[in-house]
Amino acid sequence: MTDFTAYAVGPYFASVCTSLDDEDAAKRLNREHPTGIKSQWELSKDKFFWDGIPMPCTCPDHPETHRHLLFRC
Repeated sequence: MTDFTAYAVGPYFASVCTSLDDEDAAKRLNREHPTGIKSQWELSKDKFFWDGIPMPCTCPDHPETHRHLLFRC
């Protein structure tokens, strides 16, 4: 099991599964998936993912250690 997986990365939003804290997850996302523009990935202020699931949410596969986060640039 990895401590960080970016499972969906688009031009404006990215979703990750992680056991890292918010700041470390943002750093890792920016390092592994740079935006290519001036603004960097930052934790979204949205309260829900596109499908209505609350953000952040517990990972269904690793609920003891991981959660899903939404980032925007």
